Amino acid sequence: MTNFAPRNLVRLAAGGILAAALPALTACSSAGTVSFRCGPQINGGLALAVDVIRATEAESRKIQEMGEKWFYDQTRFNIQGQNRIQTVTFTTGEGAGSCDKTVSVPVSKGEKYLVIIADYKFQNPDPTKHVVVLSREKWVGQKILVSVLERELSVERRF
Repeated sequence: MTNFAPRNLVRLAAGGILAAALPALTACSSAGTVSFRCGPQINGGLALAVDVIRATEAESRKIQEMGEKWFYDQTRFNIQGQNRIQTVTFTTGEGAGSCDKTVSVPVSKGEKYLVIIADYKFQNPDPTKHVVVLSREKWVGQKILVSVLERELSVERRF
């Protein structure tokens, strides 16, 4: 009987470890994917930076309000330090290589929005054309295709 009790303790401990690890394992599998496809001309031929940001509701609003000023604001640098921003750079023209890029977007608690914002040199007068905001249910576990056009971003599809 004394040999039987430690075995049960090991099984119980292993079950506890598995139960504790399960949320982390399922969170990884629900990451979103954002794929980008470029139009023939973008940003007047200049390099274009696009941020993919996992944001809280307040951060999402602030990014939308700031528009292109976001790229030079201290808030951006603070969020970068938390590893919640992925910056993708696009170039077109001779020798630029492939413009199609894909980023995997992990999921963390408290990040309710995915914000995709482009730093166009030649801004579209409509501020909604260079910022895309997706609520959590529209990006977690989803594959999103975004077209990077001359002066705007466009969500092509989610699948």
